[in-house]
Amino acid sequence: MSSSYVIKLTALGPRVRGLRARYLTKDKLNALILAQTLDDAVNVLKGTDYGDVLERLGKIVDEAQVTNEIRSHVIKSISLLASSVPSPASTVLKSYLMRFELENIKVITKSLMKSLESGVSLESLLNVAVEEELGRRHILAAIMSVRDVEDLRNKLMEFQHPAGPALDGFLKVSKQYPQYSIMLIDTFIDKAFIEYLMHLARIDYSVGKFIKELVDYYNLNVFLRGKLWGISQELINELVIRSGAVFSTVIKIYGESPTRILEELASVFVSLDQLIKVAGSSDLRSLVQYLGPFSYRFIKDLEDSMISLFTEFSPGASLAAVHFKFIESDMVIALLNAFLEGIPRDFVVKLYGPVI
Repeated sequence: MSSSYVIKLTALGPRVRGLRARYLTKDKLNALILAQTLDDAVNVLKGTDYGDVLERLGKIVDEAQVTNEIRSHVIKSISLLASSVPSPASTVLKSYLMRFELENIKVITKSLMKSLESGVSLESLLNVAVEEELGRRHILAAIMSVRDVEDLRNKLMEFQHPAGPALDGFLKVSKQYPQYSIMLIDTFIDKAFIEYLMHLARIDYSVGKFIKELVDYYNLNVFLRGKLWGISQELINELVIRSGAVFSTVIKIYGESPTRILEELASVFVSLDQLIKVAGSSDLRSLVQYLGPFSYRFIKDLEDSMISLFTEFSPGASLAAVHFKFIESDMVIALLNAFLEGIPRDFVVKLYGPVI
């Protein structure tokens, strides 16, 4: 199978290697985590894939600025990679950009719910680069003029957009669970992205293999957070993706104790032991706290496994590489923005240090 990828997708391998060569090293990430000031952090990133972005940015003044500039860089990198390789890899990589359009829809939805911080403009939070790369600025223009979340849902349904059913699901349950409104928006739209990728699984076995692992990690997040927050089985049924080993194992025993759930999960999700080691405990609160940062370790290990199984010439391994680049860039954004948010440095080290 590996040899057939080399023959059919000869141009893909060198380009994926080039992307991987620009990942931050462990030393750089550790230095970034240990940086004591924003200037120190920016200096750490000089000479890396993020150095030129921050240099163009100049003086960093707010979180939206950091997030948009770094994401725009990643979007353009993925788009360039997609345009330089043959199908089906090009189709898979171009489809990944939907993640960033869905992030824009999250922002618009929250603004309609008046959930943005005061003084923050909607325009400053939206990423126009992804719409330019996808040739879909008309989508953004159309949904920017909606009146409320229902109107946004209807407009997206007209476009047959993957976020349409997500917002439909949100509207059905949000009145019953108003205390979870922001969590529900994030979760329904994250679910929409993975389900959007699931349609690509038939393109190639390697793609399906990678997406299967994403589904399991998504469902792990839903079950553990749901159990910690006391979310009902009824709502969990709306949030999970009804596929994969994690789903089929936990959905039957969700009402039982966290200890029992973790015992059963350990038999089908091999990275659970690693998550427990990173969190330093099997306590549910600790595990949930580390789920976000742990995605860096989980996706890096998964990407290495994909390369080993299928080589850099496979569509699935290239998808794993761009997803890891997104995860890495999100960590860089979080670490830089932590200075602007005034998060204590010892907490940053405690949260991110163990996952590198």
